[in-house]
Amino acid sequence: MLLDKKKIIYIYVLIVTIIMSGINGVEIFAATNDESYAGNQLQQLGVLTGYSDGSLGLERNITRAEVATMMVRIRGYGSRTAPGEIKEFSDITTGHWAYNHVQNAFRLNMIQGYPDQSFQPEANIRYQEVVAIMVNTLGYKEQLTGEWPMNYINKAKEIGVIPANSQTDPGHIVTRGEMALIVWDTLLVKITN
Repeated sequence: MLLDKKKIIYIYVLIVTIIMSGINGVEIFAATNDESYAGNQLQQLGVLTGYSDGSLGLERNITRAEVATMMVRIRGYGSRTAPGEIKEFSDITTGHWAYNHVQNAFRLNMIQGYPDQSFQPEANIRYQEVVAIMVNTLGYKEQLTGEWPMNYINKAKEIGVIPANSQTDPGHIVTRGEMALIVWDTLLVKITN
C-alpha cells in the first residue's frame, strides 16, 4: 500500500513538472523521423558526428562552427585545406576546435561571417543563414534576385533545398536534426555549373 502511494506521488510530480515546463516556455523537443533518418545517414557518411554518450543530439541547437564543419566535410575538406586566403575573423583563433573548418568554409565561398569581422562560432545559427550556406555551397549565389533573406529562401525553394511550401520563420534557430534534414535534402540537389 505504501509503495502504491509513492508511485502515485511520483507520477503526480512528474506530470506537474512536465506541465510546468510547458508553461514556463521550456520546449520539449524530439527529432522527427525524417530528421533521425537524415542524421543517421550523415553519420554513416562521416558528415555528422555525435557526442561522447553516443547520441547525435538532434534535438539540440546547432552552432555556426558545427554547420561549417558539416559543410566542409560534405565537400571533402574535413581533413584537407581548401585553396585560398585565410580570413582573419575577430573571434576565432587557431586554437578553436573548428578553426580549420571555418577557414575552409570561407575559402569555399560557403560562409562570409559578419560585417564586424566576427564569425560567432559558438552562436546558434538561424534558418536564413543555413539556407544561404546551402545555396552558396551549391553555387547559386550569383543567380539571386531580391533582398536578403528572401532572395536565398526563394532560390532554395526553387532548387529543392527546402520544400517549396516552407513557411519556416527566417529567424528560427536551427537544431542539429533540422540541419541534418536540410543537408540531406541538399545532397539530392544538382550543383550548378
